[in-house]
Amino acid sequence: MNPLAGIKVVELSTYFAAPMCARILADWGAEVIKIEGPKGDPYRHAYKGQRTPQFEEGCPSFDLENSNKSFVCLNAKSEKGRDAILKMISEADVFITNNRPKALQKMGLTYDDIHKLYPNVVYAEILGYGAKGPMKDRPGYDYTAFFSRSGLMADLSPKGESVMSTCAGFGDHAAAITLAGGIAAALVKAKMTGVGEHVTTSLYQTAIYILSNGILCAEYGREYPRSHFDCNSPLLQCYKCKDGEWIYLSMPEYDKMWPIICTKIFDRPDLASDPRFYCIAETNKRIDEAVRTLDDIFIQHDSEYWDKKMVENDIAHEKLAHFKDVLKDEQAWANDFLQEYTYPCGEKTAFSSTPVCFSSIEKMPFKHSGSVGRDTKEVLKKFGYTNQMIDEMIAAGDAK
Repeated sequence: MNPLAGIKVVELSTYFAAPMCARILADWGAEVIKIEGPKGDPYRHAYKGQRTPQFEEGCPSFDLENSNKSFVCLNAKSEKGRDAILKMISEADVFITNNRPKALQKMGLTYDDIHKLYPNVVYAEILGYGAKGPMKDRPGYDYTAFFSRSGLMADLSPKGESVMSTCAGFGDHAAAITLAGGIAAALVKAKMTGVGEHVTTSLYQTAIYILSNGILCAEYGREYPRSHFDCNSPLLQCYKCKDGEWIYLSMPEYDKMWPIICTKIFDRPDLASDPRFYCIAETNKRIDEAVRTLDDIFIQHDSEYWDKKMVENDIAHEKLAHFKDVLKDEQAWANDFLQEYTYPCGEKTAFSSTPVCFSSIEKMPFKHSGSVGRDTKEVLKKFGYTNQMIDEMIAAGDAK
């Protein structure tokens, strides 16, 4: 039995965060019905900006967020379409949405609306900036609410240089994981009390939590953004190698590790006892000088040279990988962090698995999305609709 086997989820959402949350629940064993409007989730078409292909059976970008679901197309603005949505929610354990509050009010699908009708249902939503305050109704994406508003993009970019270029879905996926955990907790409460919880998170809230250590440090005077030469320790820093690749050192116990790395890795016993750098108290007085010293050392050899020596000496470090390297990483494949899926057309695509492993799930499932309304008829029949009723709804534009 999978962890969420028997749990029914209805999802009314678009793009990244809420759909990925629903996919996580589907991977954990829940039955997920995704409801789309007549034009479908806009992300079915927005994939073009990411340079991924479109197959007859689906699009990898869209499927990454939406695998393992049933797809129903209903017009939430029509009476019969809304009635069908409510009928599905009435038999669900969880309702997930990322629609803005005003849109939910127009559809009659706010938390108050649903809780009044079905108090046992867990109502989960992801917002841009939160449910309160002056920005509660502003549209929010991870580029804006997560990266820009939180300080991440400005303060974690190198000082004096252009801000970082991010990739789509970064903040959305962080919020998706957060909401999935909240839903799991709310399901426990619902089982014990019979009352569903209103579970919310936002892109902005998630970003503030993820960056909480940096925000705390800023409160006490740490200045951001920082340059390469302004770090907490030269042994907690990244260095460029002769081949243009980078090595990141991660040794928080400076006083213990400095003589070890100087003698066993750098072959520089003179540095181990150098009065400028022998302890962190002295090094903190001249961090920039220490970083420049290590810059001069690392640039003398390729990254493979340094990586080999550090592995042999059990030094905590990592060579900075590229996205393309992850696709070939034996460690990722050995743990099923990646999974290969073959579309009916024969095209193979590597997808990331959702980030929790359960002993009851031998291998994470994956099923592509197909077209808008792929499962409308099949799903509506489960809720008591006849073929004639479904055909009439499709003809009237209530469904597709």
